[in-house]
Amino acid sequence: MKKRITISVMIVFITAFNAAALEYDLSAYLHAVEQNNTDIALAYRELLLSREQVKQARSPLLPGIGAEGNYTRNLQDMPRSTAVASRPGGGPLIYQDVDTNYDNELSIGVGLTQKLFDPAAWAQYRQAKKGLSIREQAFEATRQNIRSAAKKRYAQTQLALSVLTIREASEEASRTLYQSAERKYHAGAATELDLLMAEVDWKQKALSVDEARRNAETALLAFRQFASIPLSEEIVLTENSGQIPPLPEPRALDSVLAGRADYRALLLSRELADIGKDAALSSFLPTVSAGFSFAYGGMGNDSLTGDSDYTAMRLTLGATILLFTGGYRLSRVRAARIEQEKSSLTLTKKQSDIESELIGIRLRLNGASKRIEAARLIETAARRALDLSQTAFTNGLVTRLSVTEAANRLDEASLGFQNAVCEYRLAFYDWEIASGNAE
Repeated sequence: MKKRITISVMIVFITAFNAAALEYDLSAYLHAVEQNNTDIALAYRELLLSREQVKQARSPLLPGIGAEGNYTRNLQDMPRSTAVASRPGGGPLIYQDVDTNYDNELSIGVGLTQKLFDPAAWAQYRQAKKGLSIREQAFEATRQNIRSAAKKRYAQTQLALSVLTIREASEEASRTLYQSAERKYHAGAATELDLLMAEVDWKQKALSVDEARRNAETALLAFRQFASIPLSEEIVLTENSGQIPPLPEPRALDSVLAGRADYRALLLSRELADIGKDAALSSFLPTVSAGFSFAYGGMGNDSLTGDSDYTAMRLTLGATILLFTGGYRLSRVRAARIEQEKSSLTLTKKQSDIESELIGIRLRLNGASKRIEAARLIETAARRALDLSQTAFTNGLVTRLSVTEAANRLDEASLGFQNAVCEYRLAFYDWEIASGNAE
């Protein structure tokens, strides 16, 4: 009775444990990665920073408006001896102390400046906008690479869990054979050698289970960390690991290049180098600016203004041109040309690398596809061989060693099939990135 109660409690606990585990298919995991991955968050902050840099570069092209106001309260008069009259018929002047300041002094001024022609500022604005476009493509490339890495992490974790399942099933079957050999040994129908061989096989399978369990736990740990899933959260992978996508059709190189965010970023970098050359040449041009200012001032004793008021308006127009900078501007032009050449060479190299990458991944896909078909046939044959050996062993036609060998071959065949499927999926995810067809 006590044993039954214990088993019932364990069943309830396991049921509650599985109910609390969260299920993740591939789509749900990718969503969690995009929401929580640190690399994506950092790339997005870089994008936001580039947007602010565009606003900063645009500000010199817009009018600058300023205002100033001052108020002074004079607490003490400042008399000064001043000639106010002369005696009739001539003679010395008559002096009198006159107050030279007012009790209240108020001044207000407004000014506006506008650059009418500033090639350097305009070039900086164009560079900032192009830099933003490059950052957008870099962010997209980062997002796609992180998603591809997440897909690979999912496939590798499923492989580790599948290996654990196969090892556990193999260990259970080996344990059953050992128990059967033990019963036959005690009944005098089996030798001690048969019993020891069965025990060794069972213990070896148990060690393999321990190793597979450690690998699975390590894979699950990395799986959680990549998507910032709490380490204490129990998860279940629900994606069908045996379902693989079909071999992709080859794509034209132009279509591949157009779909790759990293290649588009290099194209924009070449355009940025062209703008850099324009900016270097613009340093030989003058800068023209205009300004307008208005000022109002008022002074008074009994009030803020009224005794002595004034207004002033001024319009200015100026031009500045550098005549000599010690060869700096010519050096900038030469450096800009070198940057253009570097961008063109980088673009050519990238195109060649992409072509080579596509060929290599295509070979991997074809090889993995063939290995899947071969592994599937081998697994089917190995399973049939195990069934036949178990039937023959029951009828006393073969030894336990034949059953063990057939079971081991089935284990290896199943592991080979799972590895081939995982290898194909990894190559397929690499193909998505390389062919510019990533989501």
